[in-house]
Amino acid sequence: MQKGPRRSTARSRTPKACDRCRRQKLKCDTIRPCVLCTRAGHKCDTTLQPRRSERRRPSTGTPSVESPDTLVLPDRVPEAPQQYATGTSAIAFARQVYNEEEMGRTLTEASVPGDIGMAGTDDDLWGLKETNLPPQEVILALIDTYFYRMQWFILVLHEPSFRETAQRIISQQQWRRRDLGAVMTVLAVATISLQAVLPDQEWPGHSLLCAHSIDAKELLKKLIAEIRSRLLDLLEDCRIEGVQVCLLLSCYYMFHSSPNLAWTMFGMAARAGYALNLQSKSPSLHPSIADETRSRCWNHIIVSDTFCSIIYGRPASLESTIVRPLQLVDDLTIDPWLLNQFPVHDGSGLTSRAAFHVLKAEIYAVAGDILQRFRRLNLPSEAKEQGLEAIVQTTQESDALLNNWRARIPRLYDFEYWNLDGRWDRMHEQLQTLPLSTKEQVETVYLQAVTLQLTYDGMVIQAHRPLLEQKMNRLTPRTVIDAVHRSLSLATAAALRVSRIPIHIFRNHFAVAFASMQQFTAGVILCIPPTVQPLTATAHEAKDGVVRIIRASRSLVCYDRIARQTEQLLTELLKVTIQRELTHALAENPETNPDAATSTRHGSSVTEDSITTHAVITPATDQTSDPIPRPWASDPLAAVMGPYDFLPAQAFQQLDDTFGAFGECECH
Repeated sequence: MQKGPRRSTARSRTPKACDRCRRQKLKCDTIRPCVLCTRAGHKCDTTLQPRRSERRRPSTGTPSVESPDTLVLPDRVPEAPQQYATGTSAIAFARQVYNEEEMGRTLTEASVPGDIGMAGTDDDLWGLKETNLPPQEVILALIDTYFYRMQWFILVLHEPSFRETAQRIISQQQWRRRDLGAVMTVLAVATISLQAVLPDQEWPGHSLLCAHSIDAKELLKKLIAEIRSRLLDLLEDCRIEGVQVCLLLSCYYMFHSSPNLAWTMFGMAARAGYALNLQSKSPSLHPSIADETRSRCWNHIIVSDTFCSIIYGRPASLESTIVRPLQLVDDLTIDPWLLNQFPVHDGSGLTSRAAFHVLKAEIYAVAGDILQRFRRLNLPSEAKEQGLEAIVQTTQESDALLNNWRARIPRLYDFEYWNLDGRWDRMHEQLQTLPLSTKEQVETVYLQAVTLQLTYDGMVIQAHRPLLEQKMNRLTPRTVIDAVHRSLSLATAAALRVSRIPIHIFRNHFAVAFASMQQFTAGVILCIPPTVQPLTATAHEAKDGVVRIIRASRSLVCYDRIARQTEQLLTELLKVTIQRELTHALAENPETNPDAATSTRHGSSVTEDSITTHAVITPATDQTSDPIPRPWASDPLAAVMGPYDFLPAQAFQQLDDTFGAFGECECH
C-alpha cells in the first residue's frame, strides 16, 4: 500500500512551549500565538523557565513570587479544559501511546470518543435570538440585585472579575464565539435577579424597566429561552461558565418553575464539574481567582447534590464530597463595624464571609454521608428487630456527626448568639444610621446565620426521620421504643426552633423559597406530637408552632409560591391533627366506646377532594385489625404506639408528595 505524503516539517519537540500548553501538557508550536491558544481565545504567553539541572540547585536569592498580573480571571479568559483525576482514563492512555507531547502532534484531540475537545473554532459575530440585551443601566441594576439577594446564599461567582467581564459584555449587542460563556452567565445572573425582584414593588429598578417599556415577566421568559437555546453549545465548550449557568438555572427551576427540570439541570452541572476536575485543586502552586472560582462551584455542587437527594429521595450523584477551602477573600471581607460587634474570643480568627459557604457545604457533606449510611442498610419496608436496631445505631451516629458540626460554628454565624439578650434588635436600630454597604452586609450575614440554623434543624429532622417512619408492635424491643421517643423529641425540638425563625426577613431574597421549604418540613413534624400525646403541654406547644408557621407563610404568599402552598397544606393538616388529637384523647378504651373507635376510622370531616393532603392524612388502616389496643392511660407502650398506624409514616409520605409537587402547579 502506498503511503501518503509525509509532512515536510520535522517532528521535533517545541523547545519552549507556551505557559498554557505547558500547564495542560498539550502540544504547542513555535509560532506565537500558538494554534491551541488561538482556538481557545486564550492569551498566549511564554515564560522563560530554568533548565531542570538549574531547578535542582539550591536557591541563593529571594524566591520568586507570581505577579498578580498573571492571575487568570475565569470570566475574562476561558479556563482550559482538564481531564478526570483518574488513572483509568482511556483518553489519557491514548495520548501516552501516541506520545503527543514529545511528537508535537495532537492526534487524539476531539477524536477519541469521550474526549473533551475544544471550543468551537467559528469566531463569527453572533447576537441574541429571543430578545435584545436590555440597556446597560437595567443590566447593572440586576447585577447589583444579584450580589445583594443571591450571592450571600449561593456562591459560584467572583464578584470583581464578574463585574469587569459583564461591563465589557453589556456594552455590545454582538459577541465573538469565545464570549458565549460570559454572555450566558450574565443572562443567568439577570434571570435570578428578575425572579427575586418580581414580587418586590419597592425595588428601585422597576422604574428603570418602566422607563424602557420592559415587561419584567416577559423579559424573564425570554432570557430563559435564550439560555436554553445556547445551553448545548455552552456545555460543549467545557468551561467553568457552563457549570455556573447550570447551577443557577437549577436553582431557578427548583424553587420557581419545574423541580423535575431542576434535577436534570443539576445533573448537567455535576457532570460538567467532573469534566473540569473541580473536585481537585489546580496544579498551580499559587492561589488564583480561577482556582477560587472552581472551589466555589465545587462546594455548591456538593450542596445541590445533597439537597436534591433529600428532596427527590434519589441516590446522590457525587463520588467525592470533600469540601474545598476558600482562599481569596477580596470580595468576602467582613466590614470592620460588624467585626467590632462580634469580637473574636472563641479563637476562630474569622476574617472572611467565606466561612459561611464552607460551613454550609460541610453540613451538606455530612448530610450526604448520613443518607448513604441509611441507604447501605438496605432495609425492607417493615424492618425486623435486627433492622430496627441498625436504624437506631445509624441514627445515633448521624446525630453525633451533626452535633460535631454544630459545635464548630463561630459566633458570627451562630443564630442563637445573634439573638442573645436582644443583640440583633439593638444592632438593627444602629444600622439605620450606617452606610448602605455596611447595612446590607450586616443584614445578609444575619440571614446567613439564620440559614445555617434552618439547615441544621432540617438535617436533624432528616437524620431522625428513618426511625420515626418505622412501624412498631408489641414485640419491638424497649431500647428501640426509647430511641423512637428520643428521635421524636429531638425532631420536635428542631421543628419548634424552625417555627420561631423570623422568616419574613427572607421576603426580598432568593432564599425565601428555601426557608419556606424548611418551615413546611417542620410543620409536618409538629403535627405528630398532638396525636401521640394528646392534650399535653408538648402537644399544645407543637400546635402553637404550626400556627406560627402558617401565619408566617401567610405573610409571604405574595413573595413565594412555596410559602403559599405551605400555608394551605399545613392549615388543612392542622385541622386533621386536631380532630385526631381529640379522638385519641377521648378513646380511653375502644371496646367500651365504639363510637370513638368509629370516629377514629372515619373522623376526618374534611372532604377528600378539597386538597391532596386528605388522600394521605385520612386514616387508611382498619383499627379493628390493629393488634395494639388504645387504653392510653393504662398502657404506656400503647400510648407510644397507638397512632403510629397513621403517623409519622403517612405524614412523611405527604411531605415527599408535596415536595415533588412544589413548583409544578399553581395554588390559588
